[in-house]
Amino acid sequence: MTVRALSFPRLLALLLAAAASLPTAAAFSVPAPASPRTPRPLRASAAPEVAATAAATAPLAPARFVVQNRFRVRRGREAAFEKRWADRESRMGSLPGFRFFCMLRRVGRSGAAPDGDDADPNYVSCTVWRTIEDFNGWRTGDAFKEAHGGGTVAGVASMLLATAKNTYGKPKPAYWRGLLPTTVPGAAPADGEGWGRVAADGKSMLDRECFVAMNRFSVVAGKEAAFEEKFAARESALAEYDGFKGFLLFRRDGGKKPGDGGAPDDGFTHSTFSVWAAQENFDAWMADSKKNAGSKDAGGGGGGGGGKPPPIYSRPPVPAFYEGLLVLESPEGL
Repeated sequence: MTVRALSFPRLLALLLAAAASLPTAAAFSVPAPASPRTPRPLRASAAPEVAATAAATAPLAPARFVVQNRFRVRRGREAAFEKRWADRESRMGSLPGFRFFCMLRRVGRSGAAPDGDDADPNYVSCTVWRTIEDFNGWRTGDAFKEAHGGGTVAGVASMLLATAKNTYGKPKPAYWRGLLPTTVPGAAPADGEGWGRVAADGKSMLDRECFVAMNRFSVVAGKEAAFEEKFAARESALAEYDGFKGFLLFRRDGGKKPGDGGAPDDGFTHSTFSVWAAQENFDAWMADSKKNAGSKDAGGGGGGGGGKPPPIYSRPPVPAFYEGLLVLESPEGL
């Protein structure tokens, strides 16, 4: 790799092509258990609306813009990969419109190794913004350069070399519009900085800070509105459960770029996204939901796939579970 032959603008351009979603840390605090209340429809909480792109065909108004980068980290390089993220400098959490960040480390249903092989993304960075304009403000500002090698030739080169050593190829971005938000107040870094600090030695993997469940859907073209309306009408009492941190229904927004009209490279048009303080909290919700057929999979993002897909899907839903690392929250929550 001849880094010296590349000018700084060229190096930065390479980095821009590989990056989109970033930063880090802050531990979750578990809210006190709330008194049970009658389940209510899973409708969007009050939140600023994001203008829908031409690619969005469903009528539900978006309330968030979400950027994920999917990484295929080499076996044995997980701790080194996590340390690179833990050591980043950033003030993302202090920027306008920032809502939530965490690095997702994929796990199996009960914390075991996930299904799949090295071809599957095993780490996913996930950043939630209020609007796409807020995201672009970060991506085109000084804070982006600070988080990517400090904007120096040596820093950018070091990051590119680490990426080549730790991962198979460049990360693949996925852009989403966040619908139907349900959230509780978050815990921003106590020192007022826009970045959490987590010690990492590059040898041991980082401790889990939250648990995230996603249930990914492949909705047949033309039935997106029906899917979203049906989902919005489901009953949910997620916010009443101990350890619940936030929920969004994701709608895919483009392929390689937001709103470009491209088809998703993995075939998933929608996904649930629920954040919990611990897997035990998610399991408690799942156990209750199975007792009530009307509440089954009402927004928790976990259910299982399998079976004959309903007519609205081109294939059965595919669940995925993650340990959340390097969590950074906003006071408003997800």
